[in-house]
Amino acid sequence: MNFQNLKKHPTDKVHFIGLGGIGMSALAFILRDEKVAVQGSDMSENYLTPKLRDKGVEYFVGHKKENINDNVVLVVKTSIIKDNNPEIIAAQEKNIPIITRANLLAQIMADKKGITIAGTHGKTSTTAMVSLILEIADLDPTVINGGVIHYFASNSKSGKGEYLVAESDESDGSFVELPSFIGAVTNIEPEHLEFKGYQGSFDVQKSYFERYISQIPAQGACVLCIDDKEVKNLYEKLKDKKKNLTTYSIKDDSGDVDLRAKNIKMDAKGLSFDVQFKDGHEIKDIKMPVYGLHNASNALVAIAIAKFLKISDEKIKKALAIFDGVKRRFTKVGEYNGVVIIDDYAHHPTEIKVVLKTARALSKGKVYAVFQPHKYSRVKDLFNEFCNSFNDSDFVIVADVYSAGQDVIAGATQDDLVRGIEKSGHKNVIKLSSEKNLAKVLKSRIKADDMVICLGAGTVTYWAAQLAEQLKNA
Repeated sequence: MNFQNLKKHPTDKVHFIGLGGIGMSALAFILRDEKVAVQGSDMSENYLTPKLRDKGVEYFVGHKKENINDNVVLVVKTSIIKDNNPEIIAAQEKNIPIITRANLLAQIMADKKGITIAGTHGKTSTTAMVSLILEIADLDPTVINGGVIHYFASNSKSGKGEYLVAESDESDGSFVELPSFIGAVTNIEPEHLEFKGYQGSFDVQKSYFERYISQIPAQGACVLCIDDKEVKNLYEKLKDKKKNLTTYSIKDDSGDVDLRAKNIKMDAKGLSFDVQFKDGHEIKDIKMPVYGLHNASNALVAIAIAKFLKISDEKIKKALAIFDGVKRRFTKVGEYNGVVIIDDYAHHPTEIKVVLKTARALSKGKVYAVFQPHKYSRVKDLFNEFCNSFNDSDFVIVADVYSAGQDVIAGATQDDLVRGIEKSGHKNVIKLSSEKNLAKVLKSRIKADDMVICLGAGTVTYWAAQLAEQLKNA
């Protein structure tokens, strides 16, 4: 991207609508590192707000036309911002260019070799693993992620190396617009079908993933998880004409995959496993201080990309040994009388199942799932899947739906979900009338060695952060 055009006049600013979002803030940080003036707005402040202000970013609470002042020369918006947003209208009246987050990311990537991670689940953690391996290998990557990477204490990093590692976004189909030199697909499930480009069709959404894989240049590589049925189908369809596809698995022991994890073990210290390559090469005794079989699978993506870039086994093992995860990915945020409190971003049925399976394996006591559903459309599209995703929890506490600006959809409300989980056979489902009552609901039930897991993509993360203190005072 030609940042010089944005720096011609020191008072010129780029304005972000939805600045507090994890993806938008990452781009704002990158622009600030390039000495571009940045401001932006969101409906509320969050844990990223102080970091943005420390970087010299002006942060407005609320969307108002006055925020588009005379210094604004470019407006960046997320795909969910509607045309009637007052800041959009103000920018149009002033003939200020408006681009999407994906447009800006693509421009930033244009001067780098892009490494993008795609898929329905696992993108954030996988992006973080790839980034850390490149960092430990002294390749000094630029990083743009959908979560705060603990190692970098940020969701972004400005590097001077030739590679840019980014989590790609399938929610609006924009991942196909990113100039990717190396790509990966972790899995494909129906999600975000409300995006108009997908026309409500999973088949159409899958065609976007096919396009993404097909666009990877011949001199690059695309890493595919054949443990996933839909990804495997695309691999079988494309393998004869795309010779740069690398397959991985944590299940397949046939020898047909390019690399697989074996001897996977998990204990209180985390994961350990070996990696075997199709050519017979092995990396023995990889250790990671994180939990869940899904992280072994995600690590295979990072390892495959690292080997393509000719990074040594020693660097790979060193990086994974210090990978301590991403904020809101099975993150311990508190403890009360021997009860561990976990915060996790899981907001899709598959993610919930994976997280609760990990919790069941680790917990010596009962598992309490505190779930804040995210978007009525998602609850509607995946209602039966949600109702059957809590089997590894002893109690399910269901909060009201975090609407994300959507109108209520009949059959997809909090009450509907409570009844649906009960009908699926779960015996302990509790409707949470208000987040203010969460500590009270839990305190009379929890005991030492139990685990409370707060799940969702909305405000539930703040409940998790405050829960230990609230339990003390309840």
